[in-house]
Amino acid sequence: MIKTKNIILLTLVLFLTACSNAASTNIILQKKTEENLLLAQLNTPYTIVEEVQYEFLANQSRIEIAATSGYSGYSWLLSQVKSGSPQKIATTYRVTYDSFGNVLSKVEVPGTKTVVKATPIVFQYGSTVKKGAYFYARSISRYGFDCRGCGVDKDGSSGTASGIRLRGVSVRQSDGTWKDGLTYDGYYLVASDKAFPLCTILEISNHKFSGSGIEYNVPFRVLVVDRGGYITTNKLDLFIGYSSNVNTIKSVSSAGTKVTVVGSLDWTRNSLNQRICK
Repeated sequence: MIKTKNIILLTLVLFLTACSNAASTNIILQKKTEENLLLAQLNTPYTIVEEVQYEFLANQSRIEIAATSGYSGYSWLLSQVKSGSPQKIATTYRVTYDSFGNVLSKVEVPGTKTVVKATPIVFQYGSTVKKGAYFYARSISRYGFDCRGCGVDKDGSSGTASGIRLRGVSVRQSDGTWKDGLTYDGYYLVASDKAFPLCTILEISNHKFSGSGIEYNVPFRVLVVDRGGYITTNKLDLFIGYSSNVNTIKSVSSAGTKVTVVGSLDWTRNSLNQRICK
């Protein structure tokens, strides 16, 4: 019995010793492999390539308006068709990299420095309605909730083509509450041509409007919520509360004002089943 126990103990010791030796061997082999890989990388020849690098001489290239041809949108609406590039100097360098991708040297190749002429940013008439498209307004008129044909209800409010309700001194917001002022969720309101879907967001710039939070020549954003029989093509109609109070938002002149498409909201319904832009 004692002999048997000794044999078992001896076998266990030999087994553990073998495992320990195998583990040590694996560690040694792994370290050797890592060293070999490192040596292979260090012994790899350096890579030398020629690269063209640019130095820009101007912040922006000029803007051109191209002749309209074969447009699929609206003759009065512009959009960018070429991005353009500012003037720049192109220089070829001979760059040396080590095996780890680090730059060891960078030398200019003689006689390779050239000036690349600027190309213009090109806009063209005939654009579809999309972000960045713009037009110059023929006019931006002003209207009130009590305009002829607006149809004021018994509660003292009138509707719009979008379903958003208006009063002389307040606007019903997307959550169904009424808020004093002329804005809806922060946007001023306009009627536009049917080219612009309801709930389109437009930015009005280089303008001469002022009042009710609008500052002269400071861009402001409006939301398309209505239509109008005379509001076609590049015309807009800006909501001012009461039709009679034209000085709520004053205007010196609106012809030539730039109007840009900047986005859109969804034409949907709120939890009260009211039509909204959200």
